[in-house]
Amino acid sequence: MLVVAAGCGGSDPGTVQTLTLVVNAPFSTSPYVGETIARGVELGVSSAGQIDTDNGSYRLQVRRLDNALSPREAIANVRRAAADGAVAIVDEGTGVDASWRIAQDAKIPLAITYQGGSGLVDAETRPNVFRIAPTDRGIAFRLAEYLIPKGLRVAILTDDSGYGEEGRAALAKSFGSNPESVAIRLRLPVAAQDLSPQVLQARRAGASALLVWARPATIANVLTAARSRRWNVPLYTPPSGADPLVRQQLADQPDWIDGLVFASGRMTAELGPQAWERFEAQFEGRYGPDRVGVRTAEGDEVVQPPEYAMYSYDFVNVLAAALRQAGDPKDREAVLDALNQVTVRGANGDERGFNLSNHEGVVDDDVYFARFRDMTFSPVNDDPLSSTLPMINQLR
Repeated sequence: MLVVAAGCGGSDPGTVQTLTLVVNAPFSTSPYVGETIARGVELGVSSAGQIDTDNGSYRLQVRRLDNALSPREAIANVRRAAADGAVAIVDEGTGVDASWRIAQDAKIPLAITYQGGSGLVDAETRPNVFRIAPTDRGIAFRLAEYLIPKGLRVAILTDDSGYGEEGRAALAKSFGSNPESVAIRLRLPVAAQDLSPQVLQARRAGASALLVWARPATIANVLTAARSRRWNVPLYTPPSGADPLVRQQLADQPDWIDGLVFASGRMTAELGPQAWERFEAQFEGRYGPDRVGVRTAEGDEVVQPPEYAMYSYDFVNVLAAALRQAGDPKDREAVLDALNQVTVRGANGDERGFNLSNHEGVVDDDVYFARFRDMTFSPVNDDPLSSTLPMINQLR
């Protein structure tokens, strides 16, 4: 039975009960990721407001649990959420290969809003797992589609974290039909500070581009190893390349970041940027701008757009719609069924929802490329989708 706390005591008509929504994220080890996911959830809870159902009225409350990027901690957090009767879990993705079963046994929906590993979500075998975030499959194939026609010899560098291993698998498929485009594939130790030997190995293999699928600190270390040796090789990354930590770690060498290209889910929809701008204003109105901690050459302060907050925000609103449709939040099966039926308008104007055969909330084609210059990024102009997108304001 779902554990709820009465907002006013008892179960009299008019009582608003409370449902706990758990955020399982790396608050201590990757603060940007953890905070942006949690803030999106909190903003979504505020947007959802009072949820009126056939069985009464409810409000969501948010509980943060730190997974510290440790599968063991992530699993323990999901077990704790299940024991406490959480209505749903919004998860960064660490440890999901094991934790989903714990959530499934308790019939709790688990929503991934950061990691994109293809094996994490399967509507048939993991019916309680959903995702609103770009998939590794989509990111990897768009990277291959973008890089292969350039005639580059790509060194594929992935770290040995779970994030890097999932990326390695996705890139193996996306570049599988074009082995001549790959100069070398290397694993990078996530704990290593000096990656000069690996970067030198890539250079000696004839690489004319580096594709680094790794945590932000590793990306910064690869840049340091290459640029400090005056190798101005083009560097491409998944969304982790846009993490503020990369710029913070290289704040004393801003020119080393110039030219870095990352692939990520587009923030604005086909209908235009208006919906995104409203969401961003709402986010900053509550939390203030997310300051990166670096400035442009002209001294302007750089802020980070709340991209991943958008994904967790959207899931909360999908969940709220499912709770209304289910009629009774205590009926866990009904809530899971409803999650396969409802659709909402997302923060950027795109529709968000799932069905029985697809638990992915972001279309693989909605991946764009952006290039850094002077500590801010803008869409590239040599990709058909990216060239149609507006630049998101990142200065204050």
